[in-house]
Amino acid sequence: MRLVYLALEKGKNKHFEKYNVTSSQGDVLFFLYCNKENQSINQKYIEEHLHLANPTVTGILKRLEEKGFIKRIKSKKDARNKIIKLTQLSYDFFEEVLKLKTDVEKMMLSGMDEEEKKQFLILLNKVFENIVQC
Repeated sequence: MRLVYLALEKGKNKHFEKYNVTSSQGDVLFFLYCNKENQSINQKYIEEHLHLANPTVTGILKRLEEKGFIKRIKSKKDARNKIIKLTQLSYDFFEEVLKLKTDVEKMMLSGMDEEEKKQFLILLNKVFENIVQC
């Protein structure tokens, strides 16, 4: 299992490298993308939901802003609070990420018949459930 994880992680990092994005930065971007309908995501929200320390998130957001993936906008309600918004560069990045995800899924399931695919997904869900219970 470790080899599968490492191979997937290597592929992810290779794709992210093209955009000069680290794995941690990609995780924060993915979180923001999945929550893009929320118009009030700030740094504290990211820290709480990703269980990351303030200095870690500060550094990640600073670098993402420098690279043009996000904008930090002062809240209309509280000027001390900055709302995190994705830029067009982030949406372009995710178009490629979603395509990559589809390609990886096809590759992982190639050579399996429909019954094997169903069984694989059932087992993978069980593994996931076991992990989140820890």
